[in-house]
Amino acid sequence: MNEPANATAEPKKSNLRIYLTILFIILGVVGCIQLNQFIVRLPEGVNTYMHKQAEYAVDLAQERFDITLDYSPESVEQVEQIQAQIREKYEQKPADADISFQAYFIWGAYIGEVIKKLKGGTWHEDPETHRITLRYMDQDEEMIIEPTFWCYRRIGKGRPEDNVWYKFLLMTVGPDPSQLKTPPPQQGVPGQ
Repeated sequence: MNEPANATAEPKKSNLRIYLTILFIILGVVGCIQLNQFIVRLPEGVNTYMHKQAEYAVDLAQERFDITLDYSPESVEQVEQIQAQIREKYEQKPADADISFQAYFIWGAYIGEVIKKLKGGTWHEDPETHRITLRYMDQDEEMIIEPTFWCYRRIGKGRPEDNVWYKFLLMTVGPDPSQLKTPPPQQGVPGQ
């Protein structure tokens, strides 16, 4: 008689696990959708929201890194230094220093606001993907960039081509860095 009771108890445990797994998946999806809607459906609009995030980056740079950001082109090099420090922490303890929303988003907002100051442009949110991009005109061509994604890759991958300072230079001054007060450092040939 014990066997039939145990036989029915096992499927109930299995069904409970399946139901719990489905519940957690649904909650995760709903949470992601709510986060995207929070970013996009702000009453003040995406441009004001990104400007506020950039201001938060300025405050955080001063408080945590003792760096003063002033929205100058050269200040983006300081953002690269901050990104390098965050990347270093991420490499030491990836589980403890995951790439949080704040770790890349506010710094990308700051870089975008510096680009807006130089080139003009506006922030846009894609209604399908909810990605926020910066759009501006450069020599009669519309440029669409994602500085927040630059920062995400800088922290997550940390490859030389993910350096946000050099990406900024490519997008703003192109091959003529003489437009900056301080020219970028010369890079040597790899392997020398």
